[in-house]
Amino acid sequence: MTQTAVEALELPGADLEELGPDFYRDPYPVYARLREQGPVVQVRFGPTPVWLVVGYAEGRSALADPRLVKDQGRIARAAAALMGVEALPEPEEQTFGERVLTSHLLSMDPPDHGRLRGLVGKAFTNRKVQARRARVNEVVAELFDAVAGKPEIELLADVAYPLPITVLCELLGVPVGDQAEFTRLANALNFEPPERMREIAGELADLVLTWVELRRREPGDNLLSELVRAHDVDGILSLEELVSMVFQIQSAGFGPTSHLISNGVRALMVHPDQLALLRADRSLIPAAVDEFARFDTTVHLAMLSVAAEPVELGGVLIAENDFVVVATGAGNRDPKYRANPDVLDIRASTAAHLGFGHGIHHCLGTALGKVQAEAVVAALLDRYETVELAVPAGELTHKVFPARLLDALPLRVG
Repeated sequence: MTQTAVEALELPGADLEELGPDFYRDPYPVYARLREQGPVVQVRFGPTPVWLVVGYAEGRSALADPRLVKDQGRIARAAAALMGVEALPEPEEQTFGERVLTSHLLSMDPPDHGRLRGLVGKAFTNRKVQARRARVNEVVAELFDAVAGKPEIELLADVAYPLPITVLCELLGVPVGDQAEFTRLANALNFEPPERMREIAGELADLVLTWVELRRREPGDNLLSELVRAHDVDGILSLEELVSMVFQIQSAGFGPTSHLISNGVRALMVHPDQLALLRADRSLIPAAVDEFARFDTTVHLAMLSVAAEPVELGGVLIAENDFVVVATGAGNRDPKYRANPDVLDIRASTAAHLGFGHGIHHCLGTALGKVQAEAVVAALLDRYETVELAVPAGELTHKVFPARLLDALPLRVG
């Protein structure tokens, strides 16, 4: 769940189970236990009571339900209602950088969501993405060439992080040389203390504004030039929306793709029978990538929603102003959706899995992320006769964060 102001409130529900660090390190045992109580259960994230949707059918339904909204103003009003007050204390006025980081597609409802998604969606069509496949393969080859001859590689640092950063820079038309600073600041947003958020948000916004000015002076055949034109010429995009869109594409585009790759390869390493299947038949790679997303869903918690009116879901009545989070990772492991869900099986159906979301907030960059993951898996198989974990699987650790982020993935190759 993305951090919001409501997580800092003192709200009712102290008797509910709180999901803490152990849950974030490995949520799947918790999901299995909660699912025994029902497909929709009430828990706490911090002090905030939330209806957590752990069933597949219920999760898919909730993700497409227009009564569950993400508007931050509505969420703040719901928090006030939950506390029994007319309104929350007036927050300090947000800076431009703070507004940019909170006013993004994932926290929007129609009609603004559709308007903004439509401006960038054409860059992520399957046709456009397939046209980039050859370039993706080139970047992957360059990254593996850089570690050629090494008996051990660290897949995240050597390949899975730099690959999507390079691909997205080229798609947007922003300087690759700025990406180390962008990545540092984006990571700081997630892991630095809250009191530094205003400073970091300002630095990020300033960096993106330099890219906007670059493409204003030197337009090209890239997405950022199109967005600048939508602001400067067509007047259908505010500067705040433009900067927010660029930030979201860069930050949401590289992290989930990096960890789709790393979580998928880790899963292959502990399921050697599935690795052998891929070695025998490369045509299984696209299906394997979808199975990676199902089996170990990187963004396993959808963004916080609030019920705009009473909603009946999974046998419970969610009251108006109640908070809801869909656990997509739990839905993907629901035995009612898939037999033997806790086993990686690249030949089993992944139809309509929730690994990339569902509904209007379905991941915009799904096709591009999958193409990158396919290229990395193919390169690992083509370049190395053996690929195995360089440390015991039990020593691999995930960050304490509401997404499945490995700290590192060291591989022994040869």
